[in-house]
Order: sequence, then structure tokens, then C-alpha cells
Amino acid sequence: MAPMNSEKQVKETLIGGAFVLMCWFLAFFTTLTGNAPPFLLAALSFGIATTLIVIRWLVRKENIKLHLKQPIGAWLVGVCGLFGYHLFYFLALRNTPPVEASLIAYMWKLLIALFSALLPGEKLSWWHVIGASLLVTGGNGLSDFKTEYTLG
Repeated sequence: MAPMNSEKQVKETLIGGAFVLMCWFLAFFTTLTGNAPPFLLAALSFGIATTLIVIRWLVRKENIKLHLKQPIGAWLVGVCGLFGYHLFYFLALRNTPPVEASLIAYMWKLLIALFSALLPGEKLSWWHVIGASLLVTGGNGLSDFKTEYTLG
């Protein structure tokens, strides 16, 4: 394997760092929106992002049709999946303390471990269940599960 160009590495590292910062600030900025409805937040976020990318395409004189020509599956995952994720994340932040909501949202590795039990030849082990229950209950057992945050 050929060594990476250091300029390319710096660019990729900066892009990755920017992504981490955006994820980090998402909950913070969402909590500053007050009582704005989660659906409105998701729609505005995606509307602004769409407007910015279309402006970029127009400035660079790119063929917009080429960017929009994607299989239906890509559109479903890209639009419904991402929009749905952010909608439910904003809902969770409205109905749960932000730290707990963010912790659960970014624990996708745990979900991969749990859902891997559905794959052929795999099974759900006791340590998967204990790990998930510790995350959900904060390590204090189900007696400490706060029902007022169930919707979140």
C-alpha cells in the first residue's frame, strides 16, 4: 500500500475533526432552540443544508441532475433515514436530559452488538444484555429507571 499524501491526510483529518465538532455541538445547539418543535428543527436543518449544497453546485457550475440521479434505495436511506434519525434525536432531546439522550444516540456500537444476534449463526449472549441494561439504567438497576423520560 502506498503512503498517503500528507496534504491529503491533513485535509481528511480536518474533515473528520469538523464532523466530531458538529456532532458534539448538535445537542448543545438543540437545547438552545427552546420549545421549537422537533419536526421544525429537522426540516429547517435539512432545508438549510440543501440550500447550501445547491448554491455550491451552482457556483461551481456543476450538473445538478447528475448529483440527484441516485437509486431509490439511496434516496430512502439518505433522506428518510437521516431525517428520521435527526427528528427522533431532537425529540429525545426535548423529552430527556441532553447528556443521556446523546449518550444513547451515540452508542450505535452497542446496537450493532445486540442486533448481531439476529445474524445467521450468532446468538445473544448474557454480556450483551448486561451491557445494554447498564447503559439504559445507568448501572442502578431498573428500579432507578426514570419513567418520565420514557418518550425520550
